[in-house]
Amino acid sequence: MSISALAACMPSAPQAAPAAAGGAAQPAAAGKSGVFWGLQYDPHVETYKRLAKMFKEKGGADLQVEPQAWPLETKLIAALSAGTQPDVICIMGKVLIPLHIQKALMPLKESVYDHNNVNPEKDFIGDGIGAYTWEGDIYGVPTEVNGVGNVVNVPVDDVTKLGLDKQYPPTNGEAFFESYESMFELAKALQVTKDGKVTRWGLSSKGWDNQSYLGIVRSLLAKDNTDWWDVNDKKFNLDTEAGVKAMELFAETPVKMGIETELDQTQIDAALAGKVALARGNGTPAVQGRDLGYNFFLAGAPKPNGELPLLVGEAGWGFAAPKNSKNPDISLAFLQMMATEDGQRGYSAIYGGIVPAWKGLVGKFDYFKDSSPDSPNVKAAKLATDHLLAQTRYYGEGFGFPSEVDKIGGEVCSQVRLGKLTAAEAAKEYQSRCEAQYKQYLEDVKKVTG
Repeated sequence: MSISALAACMPSAPQAAPAAAGGAAQPAAAGKSGVFWGLQYDPHVETYKRLAKMFKEKGGADLQVEPQAWPLETKLIAALSAGTQPDVICIMGKVLIPLHIQKALMPLKESVYDHNNVNPEKDFIGDGIGAYTWEGDIYGVPTEVNGVGNVVNVPVDDVTKLGLDKQYPPTNGEAFFESYESMFELAKALQVTKDGKVTRWGLSSKGWDNQSYLGIVRSLLAKDNTDWWDVNDKKFNLDTEAGVKAMELFAETPVKMGIETELDQTQIDAALAGKVALARGNGTPAVQGRDLGYNFFLAGAPKPNGELPLLVGEAGWGFAAPKNSKNPDISLAFLQMMATEDGQRGYSAIYGGIVPAWKGLVGKFDYFKDSSPDSPNVKAAKLATDHLLAQTRYYGEGFGFPSEVDKIGGEVCSQVRLGKLTAAEAAKEYQSRCEAQYKQYLEDVKKVTG
């Protein structure tokens, strides 16, 4: 379904019911029923049901949870055209660009944030709000902050057995690797070879490559007061000295050193299958590894130039509603609930407890499945809130489609690991493809706006 087709098919939006005072469910929502969409994934579905129950108990409507397979944005576009849209949807902010272009989502700055006396810049942390911000308004309530591209899963028991626990994070008490060279040294020490064949690679950074790579670029460009995407000049800065250096650090050098290879699975799956030692990108191995017999703890991504890294965040999941919701009172009442500590706590219990998007939950772990200081979930949350999120900003705005740029990043970095592109060639390819998707983005905008 194209954006132009969505424009032609969408009915006009009904007016939202006036907001009720005090952040409670709007009276018009009580006794009614609505439809709640989200990802068809067991931890998500369990969370949606928990939130629907909370909403009902607070005087809201009955919400029918209807999980949907990925990708959610295309299903929502189709539903809007057919008039079968849900009242509320749990969706990642980074995939909403086609809907923003069409102005298909409810703006929430006044109806939710002002209504609840919530300051989005002060009451939320990290890059969550950035993912739902578009042209001066906010079109969702974030419940997650960035958890990808910024961490390294470290098998701490193996590090300790090698007598290296005082040299490298997190066992040496430091939050970040001091350099890429330091991380490569540890990867080399942890790599396992038998009969001349590698049985456990020292490092994998596959998966969420784009966020990892762009974070290095952002760090290296900071001295020039610019970014990977220059929003003022409408220019990408990837085919640059910084872009090439970042690709060397991220993909080319570890392959040349023989400590990394191109795998047919992400670093999460490789780490939880015992195929790699250090897994850079997503912190899932640390959170889920203990149940599978692994003991990973998280360290921050390496410092690329001696300074704390600047990180590119994709935020994560949150809640939004179509502007032409059939039950706007239900939509607003639910979103108002999610812009409270109760609503945020209800979501953040997912996966046994995650890094919160809500500032008021920082340092609170009573809703975690394991709230002990040694809990991997607690440790991950503390690393994020104490060190990582201050260094993290959302990709940016106006460069095109985040999901498309993510795809480009994954494909280009894989080509480098396979030896089919040098770092310099990869930076040029990255730039060219990002410019092409930006051109398509501008054409899509023109189709709708004229």
